[in-house]
Amino acid sequence: MILIVDDDRAIRLSIGLMLRQAGYDYDAVGTEADALAAVRKPGVELVILDMNLTCSTTGRQGIDLLRKIRILAPKAAVILLSAWGTVPLAVEGMSHGAVDFVTKPWANREFMAKIRKALADARSAAAADTVDTLDNTERQTIVKALRQADGNLSAAAQLLGITRQSLYRRMEKFGIK
Repeated sequence: MILIVDDDRAIRLSIGLMLRQAGYDYDAVGTEADALAAVRKPGVELVILDMNLTCSTTGRQGIDLLRKIRILAPKAAVILLSAWGTVPLAVEGMSHGAVDFVTKPWANREFMAKIRKALADARSAAAADTVDTLDNTERQTIVKALRQADGNLSAAAQLLGITRQSLYRRMEKFGIK
């Protein structure tokens, strides 16, 4: 799910429409409190964060909120959004964990490319962090040993360092024929 955080309702609607047309699930909020509540919920993969949620144009509020989001949802990618974008602000945002910076107004095609890349990178990182279960690892190891031994149970058991009877019981457990 993508979270849009911007105080301007028109911006939230515009980005939401773009995401909906691309087939993405999203939620949109306009305040820091709502943003923090939303990132506490599981399932947020990407946050599109406006740097100025008040009349200020310094971007400080966005940097502070970015730091809080990185603590509450460390695996969520964050794309920063600002009408007052400067290179120092973008660099500071990236140093705090943002993956990209988009200035308003944006080009939909380029913005969607950045969104797709951020989501793909976040999903790849999440997949790399996933720990396989012990049962899956054991099953894969048994199958690999059986392939190396050309189906010979005695040779596979020897490769695994277990008895043939133990191998047979484990094969039965995992439904390996």
